[in-house]
Amino acid sequence: MQKINVAMVSRRSSMGEAPLETTPDSSQSLRRFVEGIRAIGQSDTSLASAISVALFVLCAWPLLLTEVPPYQDLPNHLAAAHILTHADKYPEFISNGFFKTNAALFAWLYFGGKVFGFALASRLFAAGTLAVGAFVYPRFFLELGGRRRMIVASFFVWPMVHNWFVSKGMLDFALGVPLSLALLMVIRRQLEAPSLRRAAGILALSLCTWYAHGFSLLVAYMLVTIHAAQHWRQLSSLARRLAVPLAPAALLTVYSVVRHWTEPTGAMSGYVEINELLPPWELGYNMWAEWCAGFTWLSIASALPIIGGVWGLLRWRKVSPTFFGPVALLALTGLYLAVPYTTTNWFHVSSRFVPYIWMALLLRLPDDIPVRLKQLLLVGAATYSLGMGVDFVRLDHDRQLFTAGMNAVPEGARLLPMVFQRKETSENTRSLLHAWGFYVVERNASAPLLFAHSRSFPIMYRDPPPARFHHLVLESFPTTMGNENWMCGSERAFGIVTDDCNAEWNRRWDEFWRDATPRFDHVLMWAPPPRVLAAAPAGYRLKFHEGKLYIYERVPAAQAQR
Repeated sequence: MQKINVAMVSRRSSMGEAPLETTPDSSQSLRRFVEGIRAIGQSDTSLASAISVALFVLCAWPLLLTEVPPYQDLPNHLAAAHILTHADKYPEFISNGFFKTNAALFAWLYFGGKVFGFALASRLFAAGTLAVGAFVYPRFFLELGGRRRMIVASFFVWPMVHNWFVSKGMLDFALGVPLSLALLMVIRRQLEAPSLRRAAGILALSLCTWYAHGFSLLVAYMLVTIHAAQHWRQLSSLARRLAVPLAPAALLTVYSVVRHWTEPTGAMSGYVEINELLPPWELGYNMWAEWCAGFTWLSIASALPIIGGVWGLLRWRKVSPTFFGPVALLALTGLYLAVPYTTTNWFHVSSRFVPYIWMALLLRLPDDIPVRLKQLLLVGAATYSLGMGVDFVRLDHDRQLFTAGMNAVPEGARLLPMVFQRKETSENTRSLLHAWGFYVVERNASAPLLFAHSRSFPIMYRDPPPARFHHLVLESFPTTMGNENWMCGSERAFGIVTDDCNAEWNRRWDEFWRDATPRFDHVLMWAPPPRVLAAAPAGYRLKFHEGKLYIYERVPAAQAQR
């Protein structure tokens, strides 16, 4: 056997090939690769980086499948950025400027859109938001829970990178959450070993968090305050180490809160004021649906982290991580239960505590979990990622159906969008609610449904429109007036009884069209009921119809009378 091997080596040499025994490059490369893998396993930083890369790829690859991410509110934000860059065509709006909280996305779309175009700019911001989450979460668990806790928590955190707020299109808040957690990490290090470098980091991160979303900064400040109250004997030391770097963002937050609570109401908000508290069972459902869940049941594997949440809840008093101890967890949970889900013109308020409750629970996981559970979670992560990719394509197809009538809308049209069916494929977001925004961007059409009634938005009404055509009123009109049974049934629930519901329904539609016809030269209807189509006024004629999309154009008064 030895002779044969020598002969084979000699033969390879005679053929001009290097002998197998004399290939140090390949063996050294293999050795370096193995050593690199071992180094990742030994270094906390390298391991956190590897987990971050895996989380980012798992959640971000669907962004490559569509021109624009299928996020619910994103078309509205794109329309706002378009109006900011074409202010001369939209004199009914004024800019609120960029020096404000909740402005990161709009500033990027405004400036980045000029370089990359709005479509690519929106994808880049979404990718950046996912990248920040994927980078911060493993390091957050490493900093506050240790290496083993980071490894265990990473098996549960994957649906929280591309979380519900991302799918919803609330990208500023989605960015603010990991930034606020990074801020807490640096604050913890500053408390243990103060330095000018860490103080500068606190200053920079607190300002960035404020710029992304002030609510996230308020939660971070609340957690730091609870920590300080529990260590009141070291209060003077805490103040010396934190007061100066935290003060600028704190002052900006106070400024933002005052501006929000003193902004004009009444006509500016369409005389709409909603205060809604959810029952406990809905709040329990939202702990999953408004943080972990994706668009449809294809991402149902996102429910698996509930196992980790329950596990952490059972250990809520046994573990007391910095800033997320039992008192802090009780405070976060109490606010989640007590704060309204909707208040005035601010929506999903209570749900903004959900990410922090989840972080507190995952910090309480044990240092190891069964192998079978790890395998189940890995399979769940893979199916979740695949399901998100499929949903991206399906939701983008819905967008294409909604925008199929783009060429039927002339440049600068006064377009009235009426969305009777707010979602098609998506089940956990209303992905078509703001799809009219693409007509604003592509055709310079009007934007009567734009977010423009609050200083927290990038633009605002110069003068409030008539209440009937205010965003908060007009957006709800198609769904509440889709048929007379729904209209009368909802009114009866509030004690309002109409003798002839059918006649009242017709009268209200007549009033609506009477006021809308001189104001809008084109009407876009998505999925209108047959009864609504039959009641279309003589002042409009059908210009385009495909599937559930109907586009009407106003006809001259003389033709309408005929």
